[in-house]
Amino acid sequence: MSARTIIITFLAIASACTAQDLPNAPSSQASQVEKAPRVPGVASALHGLNVGITFAGVHDSGIGWYTTLTPAVSYAFAKDFSADITLTLYPSRNAVTTDTTGITSQLTPTHWDAGDTWLSAHYTVIPHRFINTATAALSFPTGNEDHGLSTGRVSFDLSDHIERYHHSLGALLDIGGGDSSALFNNLVNKDVSSLGAIAHFQTGLIYWFPSTWFPGRAYIQSLAYEQLPLGDQKIYTTIKIQSPGSPIGVTQTTRIVTGRHVYEDNGFTTSLGIPLTSHLTFSSYYNRSLRQHLDTVATGLTFVWKGSPTHHRESIYDKAFLEGERILEEEKAQSPGTKK
Repeated sequence: MSARTIIITFLAIASACTAQDLPNAPSSQASQVEKAPRVPGVASALHGLNVGITFAGVHDSGIGWYTTLTPAVSYAFAKDFSADITLTLYPSRNAVTTDTTGITSQLTPTHWDAGDTWLSAHYTVIPHRFINTATAALSFPTGNEDHGLSTGRVSFDLSDHIERYHHSLGALLDIGGGDSSALFNNLVNKDVSSLGAIAHFQTGLIYWFPSTWFPGRAYIQSLAYEQLPLGDQKIYTTIKIQSPGSPIGVTQTTRIVTGRHVYEDNGFTTSLGIPLTSHLTFSSYYNRSLRQHLDTVATGLTFVWKGSPTHHRESIYDKAFLEGERILEEEKAQSPGTKK
């Protein structure tokens, strides 16, 4: 899939969104999906502190099976501003190791590796037709650089996330950029970290299941993404990646790769979230990297300390949207030419 195809898809969905009516947004969780995606529920519409942890099993076509443990802390300062910090630990994982002589061995089991620490701040506004969330994120090099889990540098990313709803179906659009690939599409556990200017885009759909089906709002989301390097890149990896300019199937396993446009990527990510109780959520995703020919599948359970609102307790945004719809209906009824 080319960058041109992805961008055309973005524009088509954005155009379709503008033709819809005011969203019948399912709940405050609609604008929380991308905030701390590996730990669903930590970014709550309720003010104050929330803590969560996700345990997941992951299968990666590059390194096989492994497990992750991801704690997160979120603080909502107000209904429109929140911040969170996350860190992923790897209780068991395969990685290519290098001995003191510089000889690289095959994949060997490792235990309790750490990834980088991510700090993100989010500002959400709800204008007349859209839900818009701006995010500024930093990653700190706490990860194992030798195992491809960090670039060893502080990196940043700026992005804008737009949601547009018609009843329970929403269209999503993300545009952003930074100096590392790690902070983009961060729902997916990656075996490669890049350092260098990069732009990224993703678009797709999300559907929220009826609130009577589960204790909270369950959703399924599918996105197409494009990750576009803007110059020289330095790649930290211990798996086979597509060599720049080489035919399909020609790969390399060098830990550090440097070159221009060396790590472009695009593909699809489909994810599912199902609240089992107000504190416990089941989540899963499948990611297909078209350019790198990699598949990643994960399933996990998240426990959050502060339970998310269920369909028996309307959240702040639920009440706001219902009130907005009531006002619109009154305006339509009072407007000239409206049939009684």
